[in-house]
Amino acid sequence: MSRLTVAGGLIALLVGCGERERTDPIAEVLKDFNTRVDEYVALRNRLADSSGTVDENMDQQRIADRASGLATAILSARPHARQGDIFTPEAAAVFATLIKEEYSRRPAPVLDAREDTQDELPNFTPEVNQLYPTTYPLATFPPALLPLLPRLPEALEYRVVQHYLILRDVEANLIVDLMPNAMPTS
Repeated sequence: MSRLTVAGGLIALLVGCGERERTDPIAEVLKDFNTRVDEYVALRNRLADSSGTVDENMDQQRIADRASGLATAILSARPHARQGDIFTPEAAAVFATLIKEEYSRRPAPVLDAREDTQDELPNFTPEVNQLYPTTYPLATFPPALLPLLPRLPEALEYRVVQHYLILRDVEANLIVDLMPNAMPTS
C-alpha cells in the first residue's frame, strides 16, 4: 500500500469524522445540570402535591406547617443527598468560570462596593439538606449573574452564602445542593 493511499484514507476518515455531529461539552454539562434539577423538582412536586394545594389565603401558621412538612418529606425522600448531586464537578467548573468571567468584567468601583456589601451576606456554613436558617437574611442574588446561569423552575432559586453558591428550595426553605468557592472572595 502506498503512502498516497494511506494518506488518502486518513483524509477520508478525518473528513468523515468532521461530518459527524459535534457536541458542545458545555452544553452537555448544562443539559445534565438541567436534567438533575428537573428530577429534583419532579420529586419535590410529587411530595408537595401529596400535602395539598397552597392557598394564598391560608394563615401564616398553616403555610409554615406545610413548608415544614414538605421539607421533612424531601429529607425523607433524599436522605443520602450530598454536595455535587446537582452541582456536579463538571457543572461546578462551568458555573465557576461563568461567575469568574462576570466578576472580571466589573470595574474597580463596583468591586470595591461589593466588598462593602459582603457584611450583608449570611455568615453560616451551608450543608446539603439543611434548612436555610431563618435567623439569616436571604441576600439578594447578584443581578448580573442571574442571566448567565441556567434558568431555574419557580420551586428553586440560587442564593449566595459566604463564598458558596447554593440551590435553595423556595417553599421548603431547604438547601438542595451547594457549590463551595463559587464566589470570588475579593
